[in-house]
Amino acid sequence: MTQRFADILQGLMDNRGLSPRAVSRASARAEATILQLLHGSVPPSPEIVKDIAPVLQIPEADLLVIADLATRQTSSRPSAYRNSTEIGELVSIASSLADGQFRRLIDVARSLKAEDLNC
Repeated sequence: MTQRFADILQGLMDNRGLSPRAVSRASARAEATILQLLHGSVPPSPEIVKDIAPVLQIPEADLLVIADLATRQTSSRPSAYRNSTEIGELVSIASSLADGQFRRLIDVARSLKAEDLNC
């Protein structure tokens, strides 16, 4: 099952243009953990699935089924980030932008953050 999950995870990441580093950053999981999942050297846990599902833009329940964890009880630990689904979508979109567009996105994000600090 671990290799099957690894293959599906790689396909989801490829389909969304996500690197292991992008998934790591957006899910607050170590890049080494993502790489181990991709190599099939560690099995996915409910906690990892909960953290990476929004980044992959897939419902947690679906990813739990893919990971063969659907019948097990999931952790009640809160998401790594509030609005994690939207953060996952943002990472996915940002991964496909040209360099100039990506820099503009960063500038807009910094501007929004500065507005919050000035309020």
